[in-house]
Amino acid sequence: MVTTRPARREDADALGAVHVTTWRSAYAGLIPRGHLDGLSPERSAARWREHLPCAPPETCLVSVDPRDRPTGFALAGPHREEQDPGASELYSLYVHPEHAGEGVGTVLLARTQELLGAAGFVRASLWVLTSNHGARRFYEHCGWSVDGRTRLDVLDETPLHETLMTTELS
Repeated sequence: MVTTRPARREDADALGAVHVTTWRSAYAGLIPRGHLDGLSPERSAARWREHLPCAPPETCLVSVDPRDRPTGFALAGPHREEQDPGASELYSLYVHPEHAGEGVGTVLLARTQELLGAAGFVRASLWVLTSNHGARRFYEHCGWSVDGRTRLDVLDETPLHETLMTTELS
């Protein structure tokens, strides 16, 4: 059984480690290795300390192991680009590789969608690397669909193509 709860400021160090570990695992071969090697759990933890706890309507959930240590997280809130008050965005969803395949991501995503719906949002979107086929399959399996919009981002002079995915919230 997967347990989730709101992220707390004291989770910052663990979230920094989860964030960096998952990026290095999930994006190996997709984004520049130098960028991944330069990631710092300490810098990530410092950003988490500044951000936590999340203020509504933003939500930040963590999945936790039986000893209440974070194993993954989902961060979502109002859409950053659209002005429609019914539009929300999943900013990030990451699960430590040691917990991949345990249903953690599915539970975090479902619970986040419930919270967004309860906050009055009617739909959610997310940007995913077009080349990240595993993540795209995961979101499609969870009911999300490709919207058709794409964008180009650049990281360390490397072009990154992203695809927008959306879902309706109930």
